[in-house]
Amino acid sequence: MKLMVIDGNSMLNRAFYGVRLMSNHEGLFTNAVYGFVATLLKLQADHAPDRIVVCFDVREKTFRHKEYEGYKGTRKGMPDELAQQLPLIREVLDAMGIPRMEKPGFEADDLLGTLSRQANERGDSCLLVTGDKDALQLIGGGTSVLLAVTRRGQTTTTEYTTEVFREQYGFDPIHMIDLKALMGDTSDNIPGVPGIGEKTAMGLIRKFHTVQAVYDNIDDPFIKKGQRTRLLDGRDSAEQSRHLVTIVRDVPLETNVGDLPPMQRDEAALYQLFTRLEFKNFLSRMDLHAPEEVRQAAPEREIRRVRQESAQSLLAALEGTDSVVLTAPQSLCAVCLLENNTAHLLRADQVGTQAWHELLVQLFSGRYLLTVHDGKPYLTALLEEGIEPADFAFDTALGAYLLNPAENGYALEKVALGYLQRELPPASDYEADDAFSPLGGEQAAEQTLCAHAAAVAQLAEIIAPKIDEEGMHTLYYEIELPLEMVLASMQHIGFQADADALRAFGEKLSARIDELTAQIYEQAGHAFNIQSTRNLGTVLFDELGLPVIKKTKTGYSTNIDVLEALKGYHPLVGMVIEYRQLTKLRSTYVDGLLKVIGEDGRIHSTFQQMVTATGRLSSVNPNLQNIPVRQELGSELRHMFAAKDGCVLVDADYSQIELRVLAHIAGDEAMIEAFRSGMDIHAATAAQVFHVPPEEVTPAMRRSSKAVNFGIVYGISAFSLAGDIGVSVKQAGEYIDNYLRVYHGVRDYMESIKKQAKEDGYVSSMFGRRRYLPELKSKNFNIRSFGERVALNTPIQGTAADIIKIAMVRVYRRLKEEKLRSRLILQVHDELILETPREEAERAAQLLREEMEAACRLSVPLRADAAWGTDWYAAKG
Repeated sequence: MKLMVIDGNSMLNRAFYGVRLMSNHEGLFTNAVYGFVATLLKLQADHAPDRIVVCFDVREKTFRHKEYEGYKGTRKGMPDELAQQLPLIREVLDAMGIPRMEKPGFEADDLLGTLSRQANERGDSCLLVTGDKDALQLIGGGTSVLLAVTRRGQTTTTEYTTEVFREQYGFDPIHMIDLKALMGDTSDNIPGVPGIGEKTAMGLIRKFHTVQAVYDNIDDPFIKKGQRTRLLDGRDSAEQSRHLVTIVRDVPLETNVGDLPPMQRDEAALYQLFTRLEFKNFLSRMDLHAPEEVRQAAPEREIRRVRQESAQSLLAALEGTDSVVLTAPQSLCAVCLLENNTAHLLRADQVGTQAWHELLVQLFSGRYLLTVHDGKPYLTALLEEGIEPADFAFDTALGAYLLNPAENGYALEKVALGYLQRELPPASDYEADDAFSPLGGEQAAEQTLCAHAAAVAQLAEIIAPKIDEEGMHTLYYEIELPLEMVLASMQHIGFQADADALRAFGEKLSARIDELTAQIYEQAGHAFNIQSTRNLGTVLFDELGLPVIKKTKTGYSTNIDVLEALKGYHPLVGMVIEYRQLTKLRSTYVDGLLKVIGEDGRIHSTFQQMVTATGRLSSVNPNLQNIPVRQELGSELRHMFAAKDGCVLVDADYSQIELRVLAHIAGDEAMIEAFRSGMDIHAATAAQVFHVPPEEVTPAMRRSSKAVNFGIVYGISAFSLAGDIGVSVKQAGEYIDNYLRVYHGVRDYMESIKKQAKEDGYVSSMFGRRRYLPELKSKNFNIRSFGERVALNTPIQGTAADIIKIAMVRVYRRLKEEKLRSRLILQVHDELILETPREEAERAAQLLREEMEAACRLSVPLRADAAWGTDWYAAKG
């Protein structure tokens, strides 16, 4: 038999610190459980043990504490976030059929020692899994140790057999006891012999093998005079330490190795547990499925297949109903309409092309209160078909996002797993191109589509009341839900890009890159791979002799911070910086953008509404929010984005919106007055912080104050500010202190919001957008500090994100109401862009300004600056 015995505490700690904090929708921390299970599955796959036992320490003193009062005296207590996961780990092990052992008065190590001895006596092999080197003393007689070591956040494992151990240490594994007796163990607060470190102890044990032999040969010339004195003075400590580090191998156990039952997992319990913890990944990896009673708990729905002749009568019957749940493939080639307990299934191939188009026009006209899950793809598909859809009545994906904005994705299967504790068949059943054909498995496609509709109906019943309970009614129904249509429209319209100009720009970049390459080779004295960190490091530090700023595990660091610090030492460094900037411009923006220009000459980016925890929108495929603006060559890219013939681009952005929101939320009178009077806020801040009249504020003072103004919103430290503005940490600290003395309302806000966040466990924007902050409960200073910075920033950034979304909805609706031909085509942070017929430009600019400035009433005025031009650069600069 092959036995595996795991040090549960060691594995649990590595899982907790190795996986970012995670929680399910109940607020239960789950990261340690996730990491523990992932490690356990990997161990099973890699080593295929016949039996597994997991051993834990007991939270009470052992015989070692009684013998030595200082034993483990320096250990910190278990973090609360980890302690609350221990019962879950026990549940998982029980459900997996893996015995767990603990014994009052003893440690997990002693159980490992006892079980391995029993296994060896039976002739069984035993693999001990731990992160504690003490266990290496147990190697031999059929026992090996899989030792996990974590360095710089990376965990590696080494399997130690007797041969591997001897090769590394130079003595037999049992003498690990003697090594630790001499050198001590700081992690367990075992003293060893004071003044005898690891190197000296290793030499002594390699020579003499045991502590007793060291003292028997204390006059041997091998032992230096100073070592001899320390050994003699510390003999009692050595003997006590040896006793403390010796693992007990005869602990009286209730269950012995020969009594261990075969592993037999309880699939129903595992399914329910992983469903509750929202570990969808493990359900598929372990091939777990809903037990029969769970499947039966899912509501039964009658499926009616609707043909062309009965489609209109169905739509007429659905008018006036409170809610109709709709699910469909993103191509809208089929639709399931769920009303009460009946699922009505309609398919394009069974209705006819023209009739199907007319049916979609009716269905999405606003006559029906449609509930969907992630409706934006439907809206985009309808616009592609020339159909102008109305807003949906409810979207469960958006609701799930608002209730838990830190989640990684809101696919229906994942949301249903969390809220309904039920695994759904995958959407791929009906999303495949041939899903609704006999060859594609049309029956599975139909059944899954209807099952998804039933799940959406159940989710809506749970999520809709929660939205109201948590004070997010306005945020949901007046901002997020109508925004779906705005974003779908922006995606559909796209942004015209000049492919010929992009190619010419790429050629210009290539020519400059070639020049730089030749110059870099000349400075280095030879050709090399400039993009290779290792090769560049060799040139900079070994050949040119520049000072080493930072090293990584693989060699010299050549990141941008290092290169900026080295710029003054050699001209090659500046050339490399420019080379990197231009090669990134060419590959990411020129080559990347050319790949995504559509047949209509426009780029149709995807705007993501449910990604960021702060509520900000993001853009992908491509990311149009990340077009460079600060580099001269980078800003040239904006020339490539132009209005279509006869049109201009109208561009407006908010002036210092986050600072205006901060002034309002903090109620800071000095900041409010500065904004109300129309002063330059950065110059006004500089005058106050540096104690000079406004007219004497220098550009350097203004730059420093600008950095403080924006940094305060993000909880900037003196160290970070010093790096940003090039002053000492002490000076930066004084700037921050002076700032908070002037703007004491901001100071009070910072303190109160941190306190409130710790009490409530979350912070909110003005419109009720919540961000939960489990990090604030952490005992880890760095994690807790991160949570405090997020608590400071989220209400500001979240409110600013809400305001720009309100503006987008208002602008979109007013353009329609006034029957203008201008169209909203892009949002970049605090900036909106319209494509506008030239004759509408002035009117569109005024409309854009008015709606942006009226989006929210604050104690300070919102200000939006608008301009227009034939391309993005001309409109914005």
